[in-house]
Amino acid sequence: MGRRLTSIPLVIIFFLLISLFLFGFKSKKEESIEVEISISPQYFCIQEGKEQEIIVTLAVNNKPYVARINWSIESSGNTGGLVFENDSYTGENGKLKAIYYAPEDVDKIKENVTIVAKVMIEGKEYEAKAMAVIEPVMYKTSIEVSAERNRIIAGEINMLRAKLFVFKDKWLPLQNQKIKWKFYVGNITIEKESITDSFGVATIPFFFSNTAKNLSVKAEAIYERNLSGFMDFDGCMATINFTIVPEKPGDFPVVLIHGWSGSITDALINYTWWNLTQKLIAAGFKVLDFDVTKPGIQWLTYEPGWFEEHHIPWIAARVCEKIQEALVLNGYPPNQTIDIVAHSMGGLVARFLAEHYMADVDYWNRNWNGSGYPWYGDGDADITIGPFQIDDLIAVGTPCHGVPPNINETLLRSIIKYAYFPWWIAQVPDMVYDSPFLQAMGYSTTDLIDYYGIGGDIGFGQPADFDGDGIAHATDGLVPAESPYLEGEPLYILSGSAWPKGEEDHMSLIGINERVHEYIIQHLIN
Repeated sequence: MGRRLTSIPLVIIFFLLISLFLFGFKSKKEESIEVEISISPQYFCIQEGKEQEIIVTLAVNNKPYVARINWSIESSGNTGGLVFENDSYTGENGKLKAIYYAPEDVDKIKENVTIVAKVMIEGKEYEAKAMAVIEPVMYKTSIEVSAERNRIIAGEINMLRAKLFVFKDKWLPLQNQKIKWKFYVGNITIEKESITDSFGVATIPFFFSNTAKNLSVKAEAIYERNLSGFMDFDGCMATINFTIVPEKPGDFPVVLIHGWSGSITDALINYTWWNLTQKLIAAGFKVLDFDVTKPGIQWLTYEPGWFEEHHIPWIAARVCEKIQEALVLNGYPPNQTIDIVAHSMGGLVARFLAEHYMADVDYWNRNWNGSGYPWYGDGDADITIGPFQIDDLIAVGTPCHGVPPNINETLLRSIIKYAYFPWWIAQVPDMVYDSPFLQAMGYSTTDLIDYYGIGGDIGFGQPADFDGDGIAHATDGLVPAESPYLEGEPLYILSGSAWPKGEEDHMSLIGINERVHEYIIQHLIN
């Protein structure tokens, strides 16, 4: 009897263990679920601003499942947005419809966007992804290009014109767009840029100064594909060809511009220009005659009045008028290309023409604070000769960087034997180091002219190094030898003595210095 009683509990324990095992197995089987979530279409491509219907399908253990879907959109740029129904819950059929709205504007040819749908079921997150490619709406463009002339002399300006159109139901001008220009001249490539105006027109001046043979120029006007704005434009290009022929002496009249008070006496202006004029004529150049009613070459003269406003810009306006009048009287058009040889302050006058085309210069602001320019006017442009009309500008003894502030009337009179001329005094402050005029002008020039500076060093005055080569030079007795230097442009310095021991002083440089004259004649062509 005792043995049977002992075996009963063992049997009970055995059955209990079997039951627990089967119950646990059944529970685990009931806890194991299979979740399927997908987005359709999984891949699609649409244009910016368009929409695409997408459908999320959710099933658990192969049966439709109702749950809230959470969304995210990933992109390196604009993502766009989603609108969904039923507060983003799947329906009884396990489906959720959503509308994807592409960004209104993308700045790439292909903007990749990833749309992610996520769901949380029994503490675990599941997700599905759709990959979208957003493409911009591209508007077709077209460009036309023309040149003012199909043949130019080296040193002349050829104005090129591009007209840009966009197709929006019809062809319309496309304004405020960048045109890139490439000019292929032999082995040289010149690159420039211009912007279209309200008529879709962009102009660019082409300047090429020196060549010993005929050159063919291929010009490309390029509008690159532009995705930066709200509207996106496809690119386009057009080309044109023209020819450059070598310049010969006499092709361009040479204008001689004297310096400060340089025309107060016939003797002074004759000393300045007589020798150089004879050499230019002998070499085949044409020196512009400013009074065709008199025999021989009559040089340009100018003179300020007794007014504070008569600074260098005001003088430049008067010089501009006289040059254009002389061109017409000598049988040239008023926009004839010219070469300029200038002495002393005359170089600043010439620079003003080259660098401030269409400036209005009637008055002078004595309280100028560095904003804008110290010159201003009456609303009518005074400077109507500009870089498009000037080939070479050779400046001899020109104070582009100024003269020391201790250059006063007494020193001027002792060095260059000038008398006292109070009506010329307004320009003197313009030529002192760091004057408002020189600050406003700056120390570089336009790339539409060929500029050459010439300076003399007679060992007098404080040395200065304006060209930054580490070698300082003294003055020509008045103007620092390196003061004619402009950034990146050639500077020819002659060291020596003042007359009668030498010809490197301020007046002798232009009047009688053979090396200066040879340099001028050489660089008016080459």
